Amino acid sequence: MTDQTDARHMDKSAHDTALTKMATRHRVAQAQERAAFVAALRVAFGRMSAECPGLDGVVQDVTIRQGALAEVLDLAEPGMFLALLEGQGERMGLLMACPVVLAGMVEAQATGRVDKSDVAQRQPTRTDAALLAPMVDAFLRLAQIRCADLPQAPMVSGYGYGTFLDNPRPLGLMLDEGQFNILHLRVSLGFGAKEGDWFVILPDPAQAQQNASDQSGGTDTDSDKDWQDRLQIVIGDSGVVLNSVLCRVQLTLTEALRLRSGDILRLPDTALEMLTLESIDQSALAIGRLGQARGQRAVRLTADPGHLSDATGAVAPSFALPASILWVQPPQPPFTPPTAADGVEMDGGAQDTQQPLSSTDTQQAQDTGDTAP
Repeated sequence: MTDQTDARHMDKSAHDTALTKMATRHRVAQAQERAAFVAALRVAFGRMSAECPGLDGVVQDVTIRQGALAEVLDLAEPGMFLALLEGQGERMGLLMACPVVLAGMVEAQATGRVDKSDVAQRQPTRTDAALLAPMVDAFLRLAQIRCADLPQAPMVSGYGYGTFLDNPRPLGLMLDEGQFNILHLRVSLGFGAKEGDWFVILPDPAQAQQNASDQSGGTDTDSDKDWQDRLQIVIGDSGVVLNSVLCRVQLTLTEALRLRSGDILRLPDTALEMLTLESIDQSALAIGRLGQARGQRAVRLTADPGHLSDATGAVAPSFALPASILWVQPPQPPFTPPTAADGVEMDGGAQDTQQPLSSTDTQQAQDTGDTAP
């Protein structure tokens, strides 16, 4: 009996030892994979910085964790640069840079170095976005290349710069609910001149696939309606500028320079019969007629937007006609700025009254040995 009990204890001890070794190997493998992923992110940021002379960016620390959408929204602080990242399918991520990092990257591209001075509080602009967009794309591309052979490859693959957000409020509508991988890089720019945070927030690929499979059972109509509703909420209240244009005429540069106060540009008789509503890029969107409503100028649409001909068959003009100018006075020479040689007043109100020398004055100057002025 004693021998059997000892044998059972030995078997249990050996079994526990084997499980411990397996767990240890698993933890070591996870640590190695994590270290390789962190190294890939460090190299991606360093090489992205090397493409911008004067930036000299170095990753000091990397923190990787998972969080829900509410935690992601809490990370967006005032003054942060926010950029939506477009992924494969409908996946969307987010990149956030603190004001210090934003200022350093802008300074490096504008002046070729990172300044050590304090950063003034301000809101990021679309000019900032235009400067950072290539850098964001470069970082994402290099991260994907460096992680191609790592288990984290599906997490960082397929993303690129999407659009700039000047306000964090729409994030809750534009990002899907679920778990996100939060990659927090603490970076140093300009050899320590500035230090700050660089966040890359990407949806969990496993959950994204699960959501896609769950949505595949639904109808496309429901998905399209949901997208339209969200789009309406985000951009439906945005302001647009429409210009009402009676007609366009062509002028030569000489005619434009000869225009004076009182000159009349004659418009064709059909100008009041039809005008066009145009966008800021001069694309015709609709046609109408000029009139009045409640004592004010008004435009009445004569066709649905997008249709550039009315019920009578009139079509919006597609080109400008040569101008017909009624000159109040005979056409003057093209306008040129006055100069001192034209007799304008000099300092002190004096005028240049120098007259050409006569032949007698020139002869007297030669007889006395003086030089004629």
